[in-house]
Amino acid sequence: MMLTARTIESQHSDVFTFLQGNLESSANQCHIPEEAACDSLVYISDATQLAEARLHKPAILIVPANMAECVRASADCASCCFSVQSISMGMAVLLKYFDRKCYRFTQWGERHPTAVVHADAEIGERVYLGPYCVIGAHARIGDGCLIGAHAVIENDARIGAGTMIHPHVFVGAACEVGNDCEIHPHTSIGSDGFGYAVGADGKPRKISHLGNVKIGDGVEIGSNCAIDRATLTSTHIRSGTKLDNICHIAHNCDLGENGFFTAGFMMGGSTKIGRQFVAGGCSVVTAHITLGDNVVLAGRSSVTNDVPDAGAYGGYPLQPLKEAMKTAVSIGHLNEIRRNLNRVMKHLHLLDKAQVDTTDP
Repeated sequence: MMLTARTIESQHSDVFTFLQGNLESSANQCHIPEEAACDSLVYISDATQLAEARLHKPAILIVPANMAECVRASADCASCCFSVQSISMGMAVLLKYFDRKCYRFTQWGERHPTAVVHADAEIGERVYLGPYCVIGAHARIGDGCLIGAHAVIENDARIGAGTMIHPHVFVGAACEVGNDCEIHPHTSIGSDGFGYAVGADGKPRKISHLGNVKIGDGVEIGSNCAIDRATLTSTHIRSGTKLDNICHIAHNCDLGENGFFTAGFMMGGSTKIGRQFVAGGCSVVTAHITLGDNVVLAGRSSVTNDVPDAGAYGGYPLQPLKEAMKTAVSIGHLNEIRRNLNRVMKHLHLLDKAQVDTTDP
């Protein structure tokens, strides 16, 4: 797909500032500076990358705002140049022009002949159904959805307009996915929660899960995630939330708006997490607790009690992040601290012979 500098200037002036060059320049691809061509869009972040990019004369050049004056002062720049306050935001706005992801779904036509669609399912306009996907009875697929190969949308499920369901995704019966969501391969939404009652005979008896999962608008869920349906009500993933790969959300949980859940995040059932939550990789939150808005967890944190106050936390047991970092540093010195303490105790004759550390010199 082609992107013109004129489009950036006219449609995205809230993000980009035009610096110099020909606004009729156009880019057909995006490259790093070392691989740029004359039809490339290139982002740079420092003077070294700028010098490299200029050698290749890309069509459109995006620089950080703190380099704008350097570019304006240059008379030999053949590219059409823009500045941006945040390179990552600049990428979020423009890289979509070169994203051919939709072609993975549309190459088969609107409905592949192997797609299985129940007669009572409701399929919107401009919906693409990939090979061997299954759409159950009374399921409703909104306008402009893309459903990948081997995806399963069970009975009474709802998929909002503009949502992309990648291959091998499972959406269980009566579950709801909002508008403009993206769910990546091998993710399961609406499998049963892990709930059992143990009788006097010691045998576990499964508790049926009659609820569902409700996912808001603009949610993205990575590959190999599992989101369990509630026992009687709903498991909620609120609008704007982003889940990385390999996350587990247990039954009856409620995830607030615009949260970021990094890979390996796990949580127990019936826990509520507030808005703007951020979790580092492999963090764990236990069941039946509440976390407030604007809580940030460092990687590999474990939360076992309510966290009502906003702030950054880490470690296990959980501490404010600064204290957790001190604790983590101290762990590496524990053996030395133990030996030194042992020496002091011996010097003060507070240890009997049996307690003397044989590792002491």
